[in-house]
Amino acid sequence: MQLFEALEKAEPAPALNWGLSFARGYLELGMIKEAERELDKLSIRYRCYADVLEMRVRVFMAAGKMAKAARLAKSAAKVYPGVAEFYLLAARAYEAMRRPDRAKEVWVSAPSLFHVSGVFHYNLARFEAQLGNPRSAREHIALAIELDPKIRNRVAGDPGLRALMDPEAASDAEAEAQA
Repeated sequence: MQLFEALEKAEPAPALNWGLSFARGYLELGMIKEAERELDKLSIRYRCYADVLEMRVRVFMAAGKMAKAARLAKSAAKVYPGVAEFYLLAARAYEAMRRPDRAKEVWVSAPSLFHVSGVFHYNLARFEAQLGNPRSAREHIALAIELDPKIRNRVAGDPGLRALMDPEAASDAEAEAQA
């Protein structure tokens, strides 16, 4: 058996599973420092695993360290391009820093495989709305709902997009944007 075949078949160590579980639990309880400590306790060999990197990004975000979160998520997306969560987390970190331009840039850089999902177009609509592009935002909302009808509820609950769905509010917003 080749070395890489053995590594692919290897089960994650219980220490990794327990450490991630503890970190996730602490994070859910708002105990950010404890979550970070649990991640720091993990063996160096596990620190570059996708699950560990994702948890560390979430810890950074919960701690308000959005720039660190965005950098780590973008780096992780390069190593794990098939994990959409890294693109989303980087985009959300930029959004929290009030940088919808960077959020959109990261989000559209995701592999084209993700571009055919309702979630992709929903998030793109959010970034377009924040950038003051209501027409583009509405187009992405329509496509998101076409791809995944359940997204209509998310749009209705999103204050930044809800107004775009109301035809009167949408025309008012567009007239205001053009003025």
